[in-house]
Amino acid sequence: MKTDLDAYLEKLTSIFRNNDYRLAHEKAKDVLLSMARDSTILFDIIRRNLSSSGFFSQKRINPVIAFEIIKNKDFSITAHCWMPLPDRATNITHQSIHHHGRLLLTSVSPFGEGYESIIFKKDFVLDKEEGLAKMSIEKIYKNPRYNIEFVDSYTPHVVFYPHDFSITYAMWSYDKKDGAIALLRQSKFIQTNKKLIFKILGGLGLLKHAGVNVLENFDFYPENQKIHVLKDRVMYPAGSNENFVRNVFYILQKVGFADKGFIEQLKTKLTKEELAIAEAPMKQFLNDQPIQDVFDSIHLHVPKINFSKEELLKSVN
Repeated sequence: MKTDLDAYLEKLTSIFRNNDYRLAHEKAKDVLLSMARDSTILFDIIRRNLSSSGFFSQKRINPVIAFEIIKNKDFSITAHCWMPLPDRATNITHQSIHHHGRLLLTSVSPFGEGYESIIFKKDFVLDKEEGLAKMSIEKIYKNPRYNIEFVDSYTPHVVFYPHDFSITYAMWSYDKKDGAIALLRQSKFIQTNKKLIFKILGGLGLLKHAGVNVLENFDFYPENQKIHVLKDRVMYPAGSNENFVRNVFYILQKVGFADKGFIEQLKTKLTKEELAIAEAPMKQFLNDQPIQDVFDSIHLHVPKINFSKEELLKSVN
């Protein structure tokens, strides 16, 4: 049965099919804002993700918990659930300063008070020999509910942890239509074997010729009042499956998801292994017992990812 979410996604798919990608991002803003203002859309996103095979087997791979909304050859949208730090500090970066290469990003906030973010000017200067970058600030902004932002390709930016739980819908696409990229996004074989294929192409020096984002010199961090370049991205270590599942039910309570019949039915569809992890927080949710967010300790104080706003500002020209 077609839902309101399907109707929105059909509109967005049509926009991206019939326009170049930059114009598509501009034309899609009104649709994204309508999605953000409609709370039933968020609940449909939650239902679809919780019903998908393997959802409850996931580990918490970084502090953000993600719900996929759509992914096709032209664009993708993901609901990012931003979890606060245990002490609710808001001056610590969630990730290194980074850009996304060829990718364009439009994000809108459907829930929460949001985070603070810094966008840097696109014309930053990279000194590969010294391993340093010179960049200046374009703007510092807040991301409250219904705020919508566009981040251009090759534009460094950084996000700080929010004071309280918040959500953004993040819409991604490449900067222009590219047949090779579309093939990569469409082919299940290529997506399944992506790491091996990229490794082979990289060894032959063909990745950039294929128009693929090569994650090299995309990330930066402050040290000794200078901005240093990371040739390779520093990733969060993987957290636990138990932590992921517990926080999913925290999210359901936080956003006011009230479809207990869906959760009861879902319980019968989980594997024994999934149910062993999910049963306790699921019972708390069904019994209206408060569920607290629990930060995975392995994601705290990660060098070159987590640093203070004060340290960053001292290092920016």
